[in-house]
Amino acid sequence: MKYIFYLGAGLVLIWLAGLFHFIYGLSQAEPPVARKTDGIVVLTGGNNRLQEAVRLLEGAMADKLFISGVNEQVTDAELRAVLGSSERLADCCIESGTMAQNTAGNAKEISLWVRKNHMSSIRVVTSLEHMPRTLIEIRRYMPEIRIVAHPVGQWRPENIRFVSLAREYSKYLVSLFRIRILDV
Repeated sequence: MKYIFYLGAGLVLIWLAGLFHFIYGLSQAEPPVARKTDGIVVLTGGNNRLQEAVRLLEGAMADKLFISGVNEQVTDAELRAVLGSSERLADCCIESGTMAQNTAGNAKEISLWVRKNHMSSIRVVTSLEHMPRTLIEIRRYMPEIRIVAHPVGQWRPENIRFVSLAREYSKYLVSLFRIRILDV
C-alpha cells in the first residue's frame, strides 16, 4: 500500500513539474514573425481571435482565411457582423467550417481546407495557452506544412489562471500521448 502512495505522489509531482514547465514555455513565447503565408487559420472559441485573423488578412499576411469550428447555427450574415470585414473581403477570401467540435477536429478540418487550396504554409491564430496543443494536432495531420504560430494575448504573470492552465496542460498531454504513442 505504501508503494502505491509513493507511486501516486511521484506521478503528481511529475505532472506538477510538467505544468510549471508548460507555464514557463508560455511565458517565453516569441512574438509572431511577420512572414506571409499561403493561408491564415483561426480556431473559434476565444476572445479577439477572429478579429486578429481578419486584421492579418487585411494586412496581406495571406490571401485566404479559414475559420474552423463555427457553430452550425451561425449564419453567414452573423459571422460577417462578428468579423467586421468588408463584404468584398468576406466574399473572396474568407471561408468557414462547421465540422470541428474540438481541437483535434479543428486540425482535421483545417487539413482538408489546406489540401483543397494546395497550401504549403499557414499562420495559426488561437490563444497563447491553446497554441501548444493546437500545433501538435495540426502537425499530426500535416507534418509537412510550414506553420507560423500567431498566439492571441500576451503573457502576464498577474493573469495566471492555474485551473485553466492545468486543464489546458492536461489536454496537451493527451494530444502529445496520442501523437507519440497511438499514431506510431
